[in-house]
Amino acid sequence: MTIHFTAIVAVALVASAFVQGMSGVGFSLIAAPVLTQAIPGAGAIGLVNLLALSQNSLMLWRVEGAIKWNLVKRLLPGLISGVCLGLVLSSLMGEQWRPVVVAASSLSSLGVLLWWKPSGKGVGATLAAFWSGTVNSYGGVGGPPLASYLIHLDLRDGDYVRTLQTCFALLNLASLPFLRLPSVSAIWLLAAFSCIVMGTLLGRFARRFMSATSARTTTEVTIGLVATVALGKALFALVG
Repeated sequence: MTIHFTAIVAVALVASAFVQGMSGVGFSLIAAPVLTQAIPGAGAIGLVNLLALSQNSLMLWRVEGAIKWNLVKRLLPGLISGVCLGLVLSSLMGEQWRPVVVAASSLSSLGVLLWWKPSGKGVGATLAAFWSGTVNSYGGVGGPPLASYLIHLDLRDGDYVRTLQTCFALLNLASLPFLRLPSVSAIWLLAAFSCIVMGTLLGRFARRFMSATSARTTTEVTIGLVATVALGKALFALVG
C-alpha cells in the first residue's frame, strides 16, 4: 500500500469511526469502499469486519444503555442464514468486481437507511437480519437493514446503539474465520485501531451537541459522498 493510499485509509477510518460514534451506524459503509480500493481480495472485507469489531467493542464500552437480548435472539436466525449466503456469494465473486460491488452495496445500503421502514416482529425482523448478514459477509456494508429495523422500535438511544452494536459484533465475528485477513503489519493494525479510537471518541463528543436527526443526516451525507466517489473510481479502474 502506497503512502498516498495509507493516508486516505487513515482519514477514512477516522471519518467512519466518527460517524458511527455519532449516530451508531456508518463505519463499514465508509471504510469498506475505501479499503477494497487499496487491498485486493476477500481479505479486505475481513479486515473491514475486524476493524468494525473493534469499533463495536468500543461503542459497547462507551455508550450507556441496555442490550435488548430478546431482540438479538429474534434476529439471530436471519443473521446466521444471511452470513451463510453472503460467504457463498463472496467466494463466487470475481476480484476485479469486488470494489464496484462493495461501493454499489454501500450506496444501496444508504438507500435502505433512508427509505426502508420494516415492520412486524416476524417478517420484518427476519428480512432485516437476513439482508444484513448477506451484505455484511460479501461486502462488509450490511448495517443499515438492522439499523432501520431497530430504529423504528422506539428504543432509548443508548439501548438502540448497544443492541445494534451487539448485532454488528456477532456478524463480524461470524464472518472473520472464513474471509481471513490480508497481509498487514502489526504496526499498521495498531495505527488503524488508534484512528478508530480517535474517531469514535470525537463522534461521541460531537453527539452531545447534536440532535438525533442532525447526527443521522451527517452520517447519510458522508456515506453518500464517500460511496459515490469510490464507485466512480472503481468503475474507472474496471473499464480503464
